[in-house]
Amino acid sequence: MRILLTNDDGISAPGLAALYHAVHDMGEVHVVAPAEVQSAQSHAVTFHKKIATRTHRVMRSDGAGHLFEGIAVEGKPADCVKLAVAHLVPSPIDLVISGINAGANIGINVIYSGTVAAAMEAGFMGVPAIAVSLHLGDSTRTRWDLASRHARAVISRLLEGPFEPHTVLNVNIPILDDGAEPLGLRVVPISTSPIIDSYSPTDEAGGDRSYNHDGGMGFHHTPPDSDVDAIFRRHITLTPLHFDLTHKGRLATWGRYLQYAEKQV
Repeated sequence: MRILLTNDDGISAPGLAALYHAVHDMGEVHVVAPAEVQSAQSHAVTFHKKIATRTHRVMRSDGAGHLFEGIAVEGKPADCVKLAVAHLVPSPIDLVISGINAGANIGINVIYSGTVAAAMEAGFMGVPAIAVSLHLGDSTRTRWDLASRHARAVISRLLEGPFEPHTVLNVNIPILDDGAEPLGLRVVPISTSPIIDSYSPTDEAGGDRSYNHDGGMGFHHTPPDSDVDAIFRRHITLTPLHFDLTHKGRLATWGRYLQYAEKQV
């Protein structure tokens, strides 16, 4: 099996190193990731300028000083997948794994996530993909080693399931830094509750004002049996995603309206 690893935290991110260490024996593993952090870039791609690439040797997070070789791309997560499929990795790629992201990609966060976008890009092209993210607590105590073991176990289990060419699966692992173990794997829908946004203003010279987003991941509502609810209850979450944005339930409604409107002209 030929596997492509990518992320949005950059090729030097500890989550990518931990993921490589966890799955490197599952097949022929290639790493193509952004040269720099590209968090919250969603599905941005580069069209109007050159994209530079370079080979990059990265310390693996197993504590033994081992190295893996990857390709750093001066672009976005979706660029990495596009280039990997088109030029950088021998065909065919059987699976794309994006992560392990530093921070959960749950609820509406999925729309902003470069981690998820990389998996979606693979899905567009018919390559099955899994996005993996870790909910962070105390960032100074993040258990990448434990997260990668859980990621490996989930990925192995999923590969035995009903994978189809355009499959995109979003996996989130709950906080591990306090020593707690996940309560199991749950298949849940995305919560559509908005995130609580907070900005800190700063007055600048000349009368301008700038705003810094205060971060955090608070939601206006936590629906039961959603990905947000499940991860806060310490479950690993799995959500199948798709990229058909058509609201099929409204096609007929708008069709009828326009037919009616035309008759009134």
